Amino acid sequence: MTRLFIRTLLAATFICLAGTASADDAAAMPSWLEPGSNTMLREKMEIADGLSVIISDVVIPPQTEVPPHTHPGEEYVYVIEGEAIHREEGQEDKVYKAGDAFVIRAGKVHAPATGESPARAIVFRVHVEGEPDQTPASFN
Repeated sequence: MTRLFIRTLLAATFICLAGTASADDAAAMPSWLEPGSNTMLREKMEIADGLSVIISDVVIPPQTEVPPHTHPGEEYVYVIEGEAIHREEGQEDKVYKAGDAFVIRAGKVHAPATGESPARAIVFRVHVEGEPDQTPASFN
């Protein structure tokens, strides 16, 4: 039941947000968005004790490497502008472009980066309550 709820909520979030970005949006990015993770919603889950949902609008400027880190829960990422390089321990680097979606499993060391253009993504996280949002890490 919990997995079905999370999948349904995630799908509804992506559907609602998918229509919000266009090719012209890069120049019209809302001025209130700051580089980094802009939390849009943080809410405890009623049907799953000890878990919260965090939805963020993540902005990574051009030529930026985010330091390696982990999260205590899973991240579901939907790229809405630009492209980002996903670096994850034990995996080949992969470039994700606007319209792509992917999952980062709990505890995986990862470090997104950008090239010449910025990237913007909606990140839906199932977060373990009482844990830090992220923990600095390093690639082995």
